Amino acid sequence: MNLSALRAATLLAAAALTTAAVASADPITLGQKAKLDGIITGRAGETMTVKTDQGPVVAVLTENTDVSAKKGRLGLIKKEAAATALIPGLKVGVEGVGDDKGQLIATKVRFLSGDLETARAIQAGLSETQDQVAANQQGIEANRQGIEANRQGVEANRRRFGQLGEYDITVEMAVYFEVGSAAISAEGARDLAEIASKAKEIQGYMVAVEGYADASGNAAVNQKLSLDRSQAVVNWLAQNGGVPFYRMLAPGAMSTAKPAASNETSEGRAQNRRVVVRVLVNRGIAGP
Repeated sequence: MNLSALRAATLLAAAALTTAAVASADPITLGQKAKLDGIITGRAGETMTVKTDQGPVVAVLTENTDVSAKKGRLGLIKKEAAATALIPGLKVGVEGVGDDKGQLIATKVRFLSGDLETARAIQAGLSETQDQVAANQQGIEANRQGIEANRQGVEANRRRFGQLGEYDITVEMAVYFEVGSAAISAEGARDLAEIASKAKEIQGYMVAVEGYADASGNAAVNQKLSLDRSQAVVNWLAQNGGVPFYRMLAPGAMSTAKPAASNETSEGRAQNRRVVVRVLVNRGIAGP
C-alpha cells in the first residue's frame, strides 16, 4: 500500500473511533425537538444521513438551515455557502424538529473546521487510492494481492463512511479559466447554466464541484487559486443557476492533482485550469 493509501486509511481509522455502530435510532416524532451528534455517511438531494451512537438519522436541509463552523474558519467558503461543506465523513452536531416522516428538519448544523479538513483528506486519499488501484490493473499478475487488498480497503471505507463513490455521475462538465484568474467567462456561464438546468430535472440530485490549477505557480498559490475557482462556480450556481447551496458538495481545492493534460505545454496548462462540475444521484435513489 502506498503512502497516500496508508494516510487515508489512518485518517479513516481515527475517524471511525469517534462513533459506535448501532442498529437503529429511536424514531423522531412529529414536532419533537432533537439535538444529535454524529458523522455524515450520505447525502441525497436535500437530505443527509447522520450516523449517531444510537443509529442513523436522516436530517433534512432547507434554505433556513443555519450551517456554520463552531471553531476555526472555512477559508474562502462564505457563510451562506457553508452547506457545501457537509460532505460524507464530516462530524456534525444537528438541531431540529421532527417531521411526519420520522426525519429531522435541521434548523442548525455545526462542525469544526479541523474536522472538515479531516473529511476532505479522507475523500482525497480514497480518490487517490482508487485511481492507483485502477492504474495497477495493468500489472494484475504481479500485483494481484496488493490490488485486491487496496480494493477491499476502499470498499470497506465506502461502506463505513458513505463516500462520494456511492453516487452515479449523470452529467459532467468542465469550466476553464484564464491564467491566475477565478473569473467565470461568458462561455463558462453558458456551460454552468446548462448543467444547472439538467440537474434540476433529476430527482434527488447533488452537484459536486472540484477546482484545479495548472503547475505554473507555487503550491500555496495553486491551492488558493483552485479553491477560488471552485467557490466562484458554487456561488454562480447558487446565484444564477437556482441550485441551493445545500444541494452542492465542495470537497475542497484539488490544486494540481489529476492533471487533464501535460503541464509542459501552454495548451495542456489551459486544460488544467478548470473546475469539474458533476451532477450526482445517490445510488439508493437511482436504484440498481
